[in-house]
Amino acid sequence: MNYCLMCQGRINEYFDFAWVLSLQQPRKSFLCKNCHNNFMILINHPNCPGCGRRMNKKELCVDCKKWEKIYDDLLGNTALYEYNEAMKTYFERFKFMGDYYYFNIFNEELKAVIQKKYSKGWLYVPIPLSFQSFQIRMFNQVEALFSGLKLTDLLVVKSGEKIQQSKLNRRERLTMSQPFILNTHSGVKVEATNIVLLDDIYTTGRTLYHAAIIMKNAGAREIKSITLAR
Repeated sequence: MNYCLMCQGRINEYFDFAWVLSLQQPRKSFLCKNCHNNFMILINHPNCPGCGRRMNKKELCVDCKKWEKIYDDLLGNTALYEYNEAMKTYFERFKFMGDYYYFNIFNEELKAVIQKKYSKGWLYVPIPLSFQSFQIRMFNQVEALFSGLKLTDLLVVKSGEKIQQSKLNRRERLTMSQPFILNTHSGVKVEATNIVLLDDIYTTGRTLYHAAIIMKNAGAREIKSITLAR
């Protein structure tokens, strides 16, 4: 018997006849049906092709129109879920209370999406943590969310730099200076490669575009991004 990580209630799993005939291995569930329904799947709604924000119709949002003027190519971010109250509670437990096991809830979905959209010829580059943040949390939540994929650490946070965007307002996020440098010890040549940047939440896009600039200056050919939430 499995128990829901969000509400601790029992998970009642149902296996229909078609599934039995498929001979597929059962996939462990980490959310009950009610809790899963509290998360809003963005693929079911029109969204901004630049960042994945839910829209009334498929068009660039105001933020991405501004990014388009600053950055030649938009990241075309794919976000799986909207950052609503359920997602806020999830990140409070996973990211800020440090319950590492919560990565399991969305790990398989994230891997399935990235392997479908960017299966061959792409490097998966996670957004790194500052040394100070890692010392507090003891794990990188982005690497945890995308665990099971071959990740390439092409970015590092500048020495002495602190990234705690949860404590910044929108203006402060957008004016944040470049926190990253290229990881010259990765042993990977960036020139002419295709890069998928991986992060947990797309808020203003500032962090991902900072990372994209480093990749572009290093010679990356194409740069996209995937996040759990928008």
